[in-house]
Amino acid sequence: MKAKKLSFLGITLLLLLGLVGCYKEEVLEIDNKEFCLYLNSESMDEIIPVINNYLATLPSNLSDKQKLQQLTIWLKSAPCIIDATILCESCISGLYTPTMSEILISFEENGIVKDFILDIVMTNPLQVAFIHREYEPMHVSVKTKRYFTINEVFDFINSLDLGVEQIYSGVYVSTMSSDNLQYILDRLNEKPYTNNGNAWPRVTGYLHFLTNQITIFPYLFNMKNKAYQEDWLQSMEEYKLVEQFAFDHSGYIIHFRVPEGMEKHWVTEFKKNEFVEWAELNRIIHIIR
Repeated sequence: MKAKKLSFLGITLLLLLGLVGCYKEEVLEIDNKEFCLYLNSESMDEIIPVINNYLATLPSNLSDKQKLQQLTIWLKSAPCIIDATILCESCISGLYTPTMSEILISFEENGIVKDFILDIVMTNPLQVAFIHREYEPMHVSVKTKRYFTINEVFDFINSLDLGVEQIYSGVYVSTMSSDNLQYILDRLNEKPYTNNGNAWPRVTGYLHFLTNQITIFPYLFNMKNKAYQEDWLQSMEEYKLVEQFAFDHSGYIIHFRVPEGMEKHWVTEFKKNEFVEWAELNRIIHIIR
């Protein structure tokens, strides 16, 4: 009787090993070298059917987490992939939206490390969604802490050999009478540094519903130009504009232009400054299917 039980256990073990062997053989059937042929900025959409074909080979009895783990293993085994990481197993959920997950992928193109994110719909089988996101080359955003003044912002950007595309998120109030709102907006929008070539005004404002004070929200462009900096400071005096730091999230957001391939380096460097609340890469969205 014991011999029969042992024999049965042995056969069962062999069958399980056989199934594992078949499973491994099946999931490796989709060649990730084909995936690498399409992994570039110009034909990124071509990787989607390759990944979906691979996902279709995964056994349906695996959990979603196991499928995501298997996908990252397969991606990282590709010679063109630096890393693949699950960002979350259920990033998006709702009554009418299928649960989705995200995998961050890093690869090198022309000597530059690039990142993009796969959005995966948690269907059976899993399917890559129709968009991917990547970080905008040569751009880094920095948010200064509350009470860091525009004078200090100018000193900060002047100390760096980096381009500055725009500064915004500052809030100003004027002690001039409320009937000067449109006059101030018109004058400020005539400045060469308050627009980036678009026709619509980049300095906006309103009368505060409680105080009836003129409240101004400027976008400032190309402010590495010290003549522009000086003119803005003079305009603050002329139109009696005072910086407001009424909220915890008050402060300025600065869009820096950095050398390509050095984006992550500069994020790290910016974060070392005590007056920096956060620094991050700029994300852009592409429709790919």
